[in-house]
Amino acid sequence: MAHPSDEYLDLLEPRRRQYDISFALKHTASLLPEYQYVTHMSKAEIRTMVLKSRRLKHTVEELVASQNCEEKEVFAEAETILDEMAHNFTLNNIRFLAYLFSKAFKRLYGHIYVNKSGLEKLRKSYRDSPVVLLPTHRSYVDFLLISYMMFEYNLPLPYIAAGADFNNMKFVNTILRFAGAFYIRRSFGSDKLYWAIFTEYVQILVINGEAPLEFFIEGTRSRTGKFLPPKRGLLQVVVEPFMKGRVPDISLIPISISYDRILEETLHSREMLGIPKPKESTSGLFKASSIFQENFGNIMVHLGDPVSLKQMSLISGVDRSVHSLAPRFIFSMNAQEQQFVQELCLSVQLMQQRHMAVSPWVLSATLLAMSPGYQTSLHNMYRDMEWLKGAAVGLGTKLNWPVGKMVQSVFEEQLAVHRAMVVVDGDNIRLNAPRKVATAEEVMTAATVYIMLGAYRNHLLPSLAQPALVSLAFCGLSAATKDELLAQYQFLVTLFNRELTFHPKTTIDDFQSTVRRLQSSSVISVTGLQYSITSSGERLISFLCSLLHPFLLGYWVVCRYLLSCPCSLDSVTEQSLAKTIQKEIASLIAAGDLKIYDILSLNLLCNAILSLVQLGGIKRSKSGWMLIEVEISKTADKISEYIELPASLLTKLFAKKLAGPAAKL
Repeated sequence: MAHPSDEYLDLLEPRRRQYDISFALKHTASLLPEYQYVTHMSKAEIRTMVLKSRRLKHTVEELVASQNCEEKEVFAEAETILDEMAHNFTLNNIRFLAYLFSKAFKRLYGHIYVNKSGLEKLRKSYRDSPVVLLPTHRSYVDFLLISYMMFEYNLPLPYIAAGADFNNMKFVNTILRFAGAFYIRRSFGSDKLYWAIFTEYVQILVINGEAPLEFFIEGTRSRTGKFLPPKRGLLQVVVEPFMKGRVPDISLIPISISYDRILEETLHSREMLGIPKPKESTSGLFKASSIFQENFGNIMVHLGDPVSLKQMSLISGVDRSVHSLAPRFIFSMNAQEQQFVQELCLSVQLMQQRHMAVSPWVLSATLLAMSPGYQTSLHNMYRDMEWLKGAAVGLGTKLNWPVGKMVQSVFEEQLAVHRAMVVVDGDNIRLNAPRKVATAEEVMTAATVYIMLGAYRNHLLPSLAQPALVSLAFCGLSAATKDELLAQYQFLVTLFNRELTFHPKTTIDDFQSTVRRLQSSSVISVTGLQYSITSSGERLISFLCSLLHPFLLGYWVVCRYLLSCPCSLDSVTEQSLAKTIQKEIASLIAAGDLKIYDILSLNLLCNAILSLVQLGGIKRSKSGWMLIEVEISKTADKISEYIELPASLLTKLFAKKLAGPAAKL
């Protein structure tokens, strides 16, 4: 990519030239853009509006009738919920945080780059409609960074939907609330009172348009370097006022935040191994202060083009007139609108993915993960990085490579950031992990750094997933017809529906455009109806297949386990079943029958189980889960067409077979 200074502003560069106190006390009010139909409300006025809303009154009446309780008791509970939820935004506290964050960010990061064009388009968006900021979510830093960035560039600071677990952090929860955070429970499914208050509160913030709303469509942080399947719940609440004509439009702003190194990388890896994350607490925050002695590289922030909800609804053919006769205070989203919101989530996520900047370290981590024994020579690393750099950029990867710098120089810079992950010994580089493990317990202890390495490799998936799926579609053959490739591709899309982001309306178009791209790059050629891998494209095809190899192997192992597990499994969940399979995998690694640690990830194992539900290998019913052996076996056989399985696995793995075609879980 071009040097960041050509297209991006460095958020920290002015801070290194100016006193932090001067920055924090700057005058901003007259510089802020404003929504043309803005309604200014104090915190007390918003509280009163929620408590007196027809939505809440209607819900309270329903609860009083159904639960035979006093109206004043329900309203008292409503007040408690609202007080726990509501923000307490004050500018003085924002100034304190601006001072604090300036100190922190300058210690942690070298540069924080923000694209100029995105800032300009965002500023223009505020006049015509309420604005909703939709950042990617990889770190707790995300929402702090967005607010800091808005303060720096004289833009309205957002109201931030934050998880209620932050409310447990004394002092910090108050500071975040002062910064505009409002706290919501992770789940509140059938709690009608909470749902009514939450919906009314969020929609008032959106309709007033006084400040943008900010939330994460992934719902929570991704711990794996991949994108989580988007959740539509909060976006539905945001979209409904537009559907009912309460706002003329809403501008959605996809924001891509790319880190050289994530603050919580070790914590995330441990969570993927089943080690519970520590509860958020103020004491835990201060214990983590040692991070200020470390180097976390740079951050790239890309503000995407505003997405007009009005235009998207017109393109999708959503009929808003169906709401004209229904009371506005009753939340209603019909099936067509729910499908529209789900597809909108996917569209926003794909926009986020297109602008994720890949660090050079991702190339190094990927090559190291694919090297035998997780080690290679520096000579090979430099040579292969040069090749992968060209290949990745050629396939559309947005690589954050410093202009004019040689591979060795860039690698050494990245090594300074990630020095704890690897060991350089003379001309060799290897993963900083035990050479030998003898027990399953030792495997789990050693696995953290392997999972971390895999998470960096996963940063390549958004840009390389489509060509990787087409590469796998050849099934190890040198040639195939287009229809054969498409059939294989569609199976893989279904299989990896929770690992990768696919839009249901563009599957065939995505396949065709990817084939054309590989053809124009001379990776594949076409003769008549036959598609063939060229000799010059063999290396790239092999690399792309290897990129998805850990997922295929993990899914195959899950299938084989389910085909051999005891029939007496009762009342299991995806998580508990995944942990059981994880223990089996750890034993296989300790015995030397498996070499790939990635498949210990509970995220991968849970996704494999849920994928089998979608493929018909597992059926859910009121009486429990049913394993459909025929379908699971078919999936396992299909996966084995794409990868070469270790011979020892075929003879040793899970020898006990199920007795019949179906077993109750």
